Amino acid sequence: MQNLTLKKIEYTAIGESLYRVILPNGLRLFLLPKTNFHETYGIMTVNFGSVDTYFVPRGTKQAIHYPAGIAHFLEHKLFEDENGNDLLQEFVDLGAESNAFTSFTKTSYLFSTTENVEECLELLQDLIGEAYFTEESVQREQGIIQQEIEMYQDNPDYRLFFSALANLYPGTALAQDIAGNRESIAEITVEDLDENFETFYHPSNMSLFLVGNFDLEKTVATISEQQNSYEIDDEKSAIKRRALKLSPVVPTASMRMEVSRPKLAVAMRGNNKISKRKLFRYKLILKLLFDMMFGWTSKRYQKMYENGKIDASLTLEVEVEERFHFVMLTMDTQEPVALSHQIRTAIKEFAHDMDVTEEHLDIVKSEMYGDLMHGLNSLEYMATQYETLIDGENLFDLPKILQDIHLEDILEVGHEFIDHFDMIDFTIFPK
Repeated sequence: MQNLTLKKIEYTAIGESLYRVILPNGLRLFLLPKTNFHETYGIMTVNFGSVDTYFVPRGTKQAIHYPAGIAHFLEHKLFEDENGNDLLQEFVDLGAESNAFTSFTKTSYLFSTTENVEECLELLQDLIGEAYFTEESVQREQGIIQQEIEMYQDNPDYRLFFSALANLYPGTALAQDIAGNRESIAEITVEDLDENFETFYHPSNMSLFLVGNFDLEKTVATISEQQNSYEIDDEKSAIKRRALKLSPVVPTASMRMEVSRPKLAVAMRGNNKISKRKLFRYKLILKLLFDMMFGWTSKRYQKMYENGKIDASLTLEVEVEERFHFVMLTMDTQEPVALSHQIRTAIKEFAHDMDVTEEHLDIVKSEMYGDLMHGLNSLEYMATQYETLIDGENLFDLPKILQDIHLEDILEVGHEFIDHFDMIDFTIFPK
């Protein structure tokens, strides 16, 4: 084992100590020992998601546009070894649970266990360290994923979210389902999978977060030894992703499905630039602003709820990434047209909103802090919500950030976002 210097980060506000190190091959390693837990939770994340369909493959100079859904397709295929065996079963044999998920910008592979931690870690690293694709296995997987896509098409809430997103980002990868569509999945080839795997699945584009009951020094040594077997990447900064090309939004649209009452989405696309170091704070402030205006503690929510305009189905989604950011409100309502107009007007006049006050900000900040403290009782919450970044603020910084945020910060970010955004609505009406 090479001598590695772990950096210890003390989060005194929540009583946690995190250790991190960058291994020689570029893998970012984050360790959070919690010996008062019986369970251990590990998650390996690749900076590769559904929006990464247009990039320059490694070893080439020409950008290629790949079929939608290829990141999710790779996630499925990596659970199959060279003999066609299901690696999920190997985790089960070790007494562990395992899963994976693909988001807009990341693919994550995870396990949780109360035994055989080192063996599970070895299997997790092997899982994404090598890939085996054949024409036969790819064709078989195409059928499986196409069935999965069809299943989601019957889910009204799912259709509402992604239909609104497609109108917010027309002609981009965000206009496609994370899993792709029947046509795009049918286009994926063995060569496509090889090129995507070689480009994104190398240690310098990955992170490993481990939290729970494990021996710190022994675990670092075990991980380091296994990672030494992977070739050091001399081109670790060479991934050239193409930016999303923003076209005019589709202001309003609708469809019909088998629903008991209409479903409304009001979505906003941010067009301002946000520095990478400020992403986490910016997302928090946007969430605080829209919670103040439309959360259950707001006067607006209480009035709409009491008048039967909305029910408890109202949800708020805030996504802030380096290449895109958006806010979406979704709800069931008998008056989607009138309610959309009310919401749109309120958002544009947010600076004078009755719910955007210092007193109300204190309430929603307290609620957010309470959610954090509750979440810290869950290893899964910590592992999946902690952004494995070397620089910038993060989940465990939240208490300090909340203490620093005041109403003028909310108004400043609100103007940055709302003064330059595009807004749309999408409605699903009953058949």
